[in-house]
Amino acid sequence: MAETQEPVRVNLNVMRARLTILGFNLAIITFQIKELQTLGGGIALPGIEQSLHVSAATALFMSLALSIVSMISLIASCATDQDGFCSHWSLPAGDLLMYLALAQTVAGFFGAFHAEFELVALPDRQQAEMLALINAAMDTCGGIAWGVAVYLGPAVSLLRSPFPRRTNVTLGLAYLGLLLLVGRIWTTALHLEAQDPTPASLLESWLGGLVAPLIW
Repeated sequence: MAETQEPVRVNLNVMRARLTILGFNLAIITFQIKELQTLGGGIALPGIEQSLHVSAATALFMSLALSIVSMISLIASCATDQDGFCSHWSLPAGDLLMYLALAQTVAGFFGAFHAEFELVALPDRQQAEMLALINAAMDTCGGIAWGVAVYLGPAVSLLRSPFPRRTNVTLGLAYLGLLLLVGRIWTTALHLEAQDPTPASLLESWLGGLVAPLIW
C-alpha cells in the first residue's frame, strides 16, 4: 500500500467519476426493482398481493442504501476551498462502499433471472439444453462481475490508495466486516425465499455471502 508523508490531495475528477458510476447503478436498481414485479416465482407473504423475490429485493435495496452512503462519503471527502481536492479518508471508504453496492446489484439482477430460468421446463430436449447453456453462461458472467466488484476492485483501490497504510488496513478490515454482515442478510433472505424448514448452518449463514454466485 502506498505511503506518503505529505498531505493527500486527490483530484476532484476522481470523485466525480465515482459519483457517475453510482448514478448509473441507481438507475439499474430502479429498473430491476420494477422488473421484479413481472417475474414468476418468489414467495407469497400475508398482506402482499404479488409474490415477492425476497433475495433479489434484499440485494437491490441494500445496494440502494450502500450507493447513497457511498455518495455521501465521496462528497464529504472533498475539501470546501478554492482548490477542491479530496483529502479525507472518506474517499477510499466511499470507494469500497461503491464496489460493494455494485456487487449487490449484480446479485439482485442475475440471481432473479437465474431463479426465473429455473422455473422454465421446455418439452423439447434440444431447446432445454440450449436454455441450460444460456443459464450457465449468464451465471458465469454474473459471477465474474460479482467477484470483480466485491474482491478485485476493493483490493486494487486499497493497494493504490495514497492514504497512510494504517488507514487503508483499517478500511480493509471494516470492509470485510461489512461484507460479512451484508452476506449474512442476503443468505437469510435466500433461505426464507427457499422456504426451507431446516435452519441454515452458522457457516453457511455467515460465509455464504462470500461466494454468492455459487448459491444464487
